[in-house]
Amino acid sequence: MKKTVLVVEDFASIRDFVCEILEKKGYHAIKTTNGNEALEVLSRQAEEISLVLLDYNMPECTGMELLKKIKANPATLPIPVVFLTTESDPVKMRTAKDAGLAAWVRKPYKADTFFALLENLTR
Repeated sequence: MKKTVLVVEDFASIRDFVCEILEKKGYHAIKTTNGNEALEVLSRQAEEISLVLLDYNMPECTGMELLKKIKANPATLPIPVVFLTTESDPVKMRTAKDAGLAAWVRKPYKADTFFALLENLTR
């Protein structure tokens, strides 16, 4: 059975690229454009989601706001959350880790390392 990754990215080209790569690697990817849309998907499909992969900087609901909402909900708390972002502020990284972030991956990323991380987190 395919593992499902919820991808939350406001830039269509990045979102489509990440989802295409995930699908090629055997994952099922669900595309969302912002944190609010992601919360709607999680409210309906939390038990199916193996991992949430999101950007830090997004309009409407930032990655950090979404992370806090995911970790505050008992139904979504166990789902690992990974930031895939260009952001590199150590204070933001530490705050996210303290809020329950599983991993912080900087763009651009090395594919082998990235997929090894996903495999480890979606077991």
